[in-house]
Amino acid sequence: MELLGITEQELTDYDERKIALFQQSILFKDNKYYAQLPWEEDTISRVPSNHAVALRILEHIARNLERKQLYLNYLQVSQPQEREGIIEEIFVPPQRFNEFIWIPHRPVVKSDPTTTTKIRPVLYCSLKVGDSPSLNETTYQGVNLTTDLLDLLLTFRSNNHVVLADIKEAF
Repeated sequence: MELLGITEQELTDYDERKIALFQQSILFKDNKYYAQLPWEEDTISRVPSNHAVALRILEHIARNLERKQLYLNYLQVSQPQEREGIIEEIFVPPQRFNEFIWIPHRPVVKSDPTTTTKIRPVLYCSLKVGDSPSLNETTYQGVNLTTDLLDLLLTFRSNNHVVLADIKEAF
């Protein structure tokens, strides 16, 4: 593997601190894992509340789904996710709406007959308000895993047995 340029990756002190903070935040409670996203402290504070924009996006998507007669199908995707605890409803008093950053979502519709999930929500974390950063821009990006992926693929090809698994639609 060294001939291909695959070597052990050196982590910076910053990377090690971010990874340690993330690992320390992992909590197992009620048969579920919870973890805090590692934010870039200097940029997350510059993300304003986007309640008004997110609400307009939601209204636009709801109208389009109703017009295409897909509204109920879209809701039916989220109901099992809510039952399984993948997503959960929260209550925020209206006077506090502007204290939060909202993550809009949009539907992705697949018409391919082999697709098991015909419609699914995709979260829109790249939404920007004005010239402020998006949530995507404020999360710690992590270390470059491209070399690890190549290493994984080469290891995959060299073993006699492989275990594969499918993941839920939410992920």
